[in-house]
Amino acid sequence: MEFKSIKKRNLYEEIMTYIFDYIAEYKLRPGDKLPTENEFVQMYGVSKTAVREALSVLAAKGVIEKKSGVGSIVRNANGNGMLEPVTQKLMMEEQTLKEVLEFRRGIEVESAALAAQRATPEQIEAIENANVQLIEANERGEVGIEEDYRFHYLIILATGNSFYETMFDFIAPTFFKAMKVSKNQSKRVSDTFLKEAQIEHDDILQAIKTRDVAKARACMLDHLMKNEKKLWSNER
Repeated sequence: MEFKSIKKRNLYEEIMTYIFDYIAEYKLRPGDKLPTENEFVQMYGVSKTAVREALSVLAAKGVIEKKSGVGSIVRNANGNGMLEPVTQKLMMEEQTLKEVLEFRRGIEVESAALAAQRATPEQIEAIENANVQLIEANERGEVGIEEDYRFHYLIILATGNSFYETMFDFIAPTFFKAMKVSKNQSKRVSDTFLKEAQIEHDDILQAIKTRDVAKARACMLDHLMKNEKKLWSNER
């Protein structure tokens, strides 16, 4: 197989696309083993962290399954499709941003509740890893937009509801841009906002881990409402 090189700045969705291509090219079926993380690193010229992130999302989507002592195996070769790489450059007008944030409330609050009911151990692990990576990014002085996005997206996947996933995928480019505006605004105003968001994320995660449906719903709503308040009270 010809090796492909992926630019470091590409999102992890690009790696997921190459893994899908690999599955198709080699006609892998459910139960077939995928290359190891190290082998993917060599094949695509990316870091192990990036490969691990891609595999975690594929596992959360039910496309692959991680087995201890075995590695990653194909679970559903068809899958539900891929998120398109979030590369679309959009001008985010205030009204559009408000509508996106309102939509987030509509879909993510109940998603957190459903995730608390239905998330598999693998999905919870993936959400927890995304949260850790966000904290690490903030500690490096980074805003952590991709890590934050991944945290929320993995919760959507953990609902087990294909309509939630489809709708979230549909608005992904606009949603990502809205998150970028919000996160950069928080960073510009005060690093304290980022630390507060970390605590809010941890509350959501703990509610999902303990299967506390009501708390998961309340914590997600609290997180999103505080996010909006911070944004509009300090805008420009």
